[in-house]
Amino acid sequence: MRRSKLTDPVTSWSIGGGSLAAHPGFTVVAGPLLLTPHVGVRFLTIMLTTVLSGCSSLRSSAVPGPAGAQAARDAARAKSDRGLACLNRPEIDAWERRLRFEQRFQVSVTDSVARGAPYLERVREIMEDAGLPPTLALLPVVESGFRPGARGTLGCRGLWQLRAGTARRFGLVVNAHRDDRLDPELATGAAARYLRLLHARYGDWPLALAAYNAGEGRVDRALALHPGATFWALAEDRQLPHASLDYVSHFFAVVRIVVPPKTC
Repeated sequence: MRRSKLTDPVTSWSIGGGSLAAHPGFTVVAGPLLLTPHVGVRFLTIMLTTVLSGCSSLRSSAVPGPAGAQAARDAARAKSDRGLACLNRPEIDAWERRLRFEQRFQVSVTDSVARGAPYLERVREIMEDAGLPPTLALLPVVESGFRPGARGTLGCRGLWQLRAGTARRFGLVVNAHRDDRLDPELATGAAARYLRLLHARYGDWPLALAAYNAGEGRVDRALALHPGATFWALAEDRQLPHASLDYVSHFFAVVRIVVPPKTC
């Protein structure tokens, strides 16, 4: 199997006394992390905000170029992330309350983002290089809990829970001897290409994410019956699965927690 750039051994992370071994494709630079759920969500929010907003400035400092051009790129990134963080919907409000105040969800999101810590900087770079909002790097929190070997329904695998056909469509090898969906970097590249296509096709992120979750055919059929409808209208009219409403709302709630509210 082709080895990605991220192939060094890693440190294990501990949450509430439990050990979480990170994937061997990435390096964790921090030591063991011991967090209760309440402290964990707050601490990991700070950590994620730092990674998602700060590493681009570290990268750009090594690349010469006009300061004005870099400022424009930073402004565009901030605007795209605000677009994901500032949606005002009761479904997102409900998920944000769950993530912040219900212990089982606190534990789940804390564990997920701790597992994701080794991957986030590189995942964010891949999203950014594809012209996508950097906070899409948080989608594996909802997809797989940042488990690189996660197995889902319908044969979905990896961080991004790609089906075999979708993975091949976007350039990955999936056969009896090799499954690129299990390589976090290769899978992230394929997911970025797919997300970019979906956003270009549907014109906004709620519909694009619904198509990522439920399939393009499901969204296309709903839009054929209700041309021009928003994702939220389609979900309220039960033209899309309730699971997709939960999926999209859950993701936007995660983004809200990470992106500072003052940006809205």
